[in-house]
Amino acid sequence: MAKRPPEVILERAPDYRTIIVSAIYGGHRPGYFEVIVYTDEMVADEVLASIPPATERLKIKRTLQCRLVIDPIQAKSLMRWFKEHIEAYEKQFGEIKIMPEGEEGKATYIK
Repeated sequence: MAKRPPEVILERAPDYRTIIVSAIYGGHRPGYFEVIVYTDEMVADEVLASIPPATERLKIKRTLQCRLVIDPIQAKSLMRWFKEHIEAYEKQFGEIKIMPEGEEGKATYIK
C-alpha cells in the first residue's frame, strides 16, 4: 500500500495582501539575503490642478511595503523559479526589454 502524503491545511495570514512591486532594494549578508520591496505611485494632483498641466509639480509617493529575509537555499530556488517562468513568458509573449546596462539606477519618470 502506497503512503499518502500528509494533508495540507491552507490558511492565509491575517495580514495577507497583494503588493504591486515597483522595485526592490537590498543585498546579501552572511547567511541570508535581505530585500526591501517598495511601490512607487505617481501623485499628479498639483499637476492637474493647473491649465495647462504643470508637469514640474509631479510627485512620486514611495511606499516601503515589506522586508524579505531569505536564506541562501530558498533564494537560489526562487532564482530558478523566476528563470523558468521568465523563459516561458518570453516564449509566449516575446523578449522582455530591460534598460541597457548601467541605466538601471536612473529615474524613469514620465515628464
